Amino acid sequence: MIEARGTYFDGKSSQARRATMRCIGDRVMIEEDGGGLLQGLRASRCRIDPPLGKAARSIRFPGDAVFETPDAGAIAALERTWGKNRTMRLVHHIETRWKGVSVSFAGIVLFVWLFHTYAIPHLAEEIAFSLPAGVDTEISRHTLDVLDSHFTHPSGLDPRRTEGIRKRFRSLLAGLGPDGFTYRLEFRKSPAIGPNAFALPSGTVVMTDELVGLSVDDRELDGVLLHEIGHIRGRHALRTVIQNAGVFLIIASLSGDMSHISSTAASLPTVLAHSEYSRTFEREADRFAAAELLRRGEPLKPLEDILRRLGSKTPNFPGESVLSTHPVMDERIADLEAFSRAQKR
Repeated sequence: MIEARGTYFDGKSSQARRATMRCIGDRVMIEEDGGGLLQGLRASRCRIDPPLGKAARSIRFPGDAVFETPDAGAIAALERTWGKNRTMRLVHHIETRWKGVSVSFAGIVLFVWLFHTYAIPHLAEEIAFSLPAGVDTEISRHTLDVLDSHFTHPSGLDPRRTEGIRKRFRSLLAGLGPDGFTYRLEFRKSPAIGPNAFALPSGTVVMTDELVGLSVDDRELDGVLLHEIGHIRGRHALRTVIQNAGVFLIIASLSGDMSHISSTAASLPTVLAHSEYSRTFEREADRFAAAELLRRGEPLKPLEDILRRLGSKTPNFPGESVLSTHPVMDERIADLEAFSRAQKR
């Protein structure tokens, strides 16, 4: 027999009655002190609340009646006898021991790190590649409008110069074959951004006058354009926005609520203007450009040269910091050189 003293509430009034709980086999009885039987029924009709720290334990009966007792040992014995709350008893066992709490906390930290490092990027990739073309178009239109309103001005380059670069751009695309994107090359002047180029999800590449002015050889611009095409094909802009938004946007996207994608993508202009791609995305785009240049029999030196010039011209572009997520120029150039050596073996 399992016995415990406590307080009984009948579920109809706030009156508390001192009572004793006795359990024999699969039957439980609640007897009022100095009175009669208050409850007498089988275990299958009772519910034991899970343990919570050092709080009083409760047994609940039909009709909202409840018996509360500070005798945690008696209720734990009752749980074992009836086979109830197995999982929660394990949780309670863990949370009442500092070693268990420490291990659980370490497990949570590890899970969060693994989810952030591997699961979110994978889910972001799946979502970005499954979005309909209309979403790309709308996000790109909005992004270009914001860039033109806050960061860029109409290009001041000679039309003959821009047409010559566009012709090279079309030649690069012809060698790549169709991929479902509608490519367009736009030029903008931007003292705020400086020498830069960025790719919009729909296939539009924006190149600044300052970058054209920094180049000394059109082959340098070929490498930059192929790099931006690599960003487009890899859906890096959308994947960056989705990853930055985190798990809530991913859940919304998987459930089919595309409105969250469009609203969250309002951060894309800032991402592009400040070149806030991850190291992985920049490396992928660099290697895409390098592979295509090598396939065409072109050297990588022009691309490496303009990257060096960008690094010396604007030392904070893109992120010359140990803490930055954007590769420093020396790291990117070293990776291009290693990639070139590997391809020649």
